[in-house]
Amino acid sequence: MNRIIPLVILVLFSTESYSAPNHSNLESDIGRPGDSDKVSRIIKLTQVDNMFLPAEIEVNEGETIQFVVKNGGNHKHEMLMGSMAELKKIVKMRRMYPDKEHSETQLLQLEPGEQKELIWQFTRAGIIDFACPLPGHFKKMRGKIFVEKK
Repeated sequence: MNRIIPLVILVLFSTESYSAPNHSNLESDIGRPGDSDKVSRIIKLTQVDNMFLPAEIEVNEGETIQFVVKNGGNHKHEMLMGSMAELKKIVKMRRMYPDKEHSETQLLQLEPGEQKELIWQFTRAGIIDFACPLPGHFKKMRGKIFVEKK
C-alpha cells in the first residue's frame, strides 16, 4: 500500500504541473489561431542559433498575421508565444521533461533549414513575448510583439 501512494502522487504531480495551458485564458491574453482568409500581413522571422531576427514586431489589435519562420541555424529551434511568466514555466518544464511531446497552438518546431508558417490573430492590445523554449536557448532567443490599439 505504501508504494502505491507515492506513485499516485507522482502521477498527479506530473500531469497537473505539466498539463497543457488553459487555452481559454491563453487565447484571451495573446490572441487565437487565425483564419488564412483574413491574413492582413506576412511577417518573416529568421532563427539563428542565438536570436530571432527581427526580435521586435509591431502589429495592430485585431490584425491576423501570417508568420513565416525559417530556422537559419545549425540546431533545432522553436518559436513559442505567450506571457513571459508562462514562457518561463514552460522552459522549466522542458528542462524537467525534455522528451515530452508539445502541441501548443502558438508553437512552431523547426529543424535546421526548415521553414514553417503560423497564422495568428491578435485580439488584445499589449505586449506578447516569444522565445525558443528549448533548454539552453531561452536566455538569448527571445522577442516581443507589440500589439497596438486600433
